[in-house]
Amino acid sequence: MVDKQKQYLVTLSLMLVSVSVGLGSLGEARLEVYYSLMTVCYFAASALFRPRRRWFDVVGGSLFLGFCYIVLVKVLEIIG
Repeated sequence: MVDKQKQYLVTLSLMLVSVSVGLGSLGEARLEVYYSLMTVCYFAASALFRPRRRWFDVVGGSLFLGFCYIVLVKVLEIIG
């Protein structure tokens, strides 16, 4: 039986590398696109595997705040 934590880390790593290679091969140069898709990958892997946490998910919280900032900047860019 494969350890759930190792399976989570391997899956997350493969997802992040796939996003990087895929966006790079498409010629995407905007950092917010990379950040947003990697944030989605992190939360998708976390939802699938539900890794054990001993404390608040600092990485998830930081990624979410950064994602909210990007969305806010893009909305303000469209409005103004």
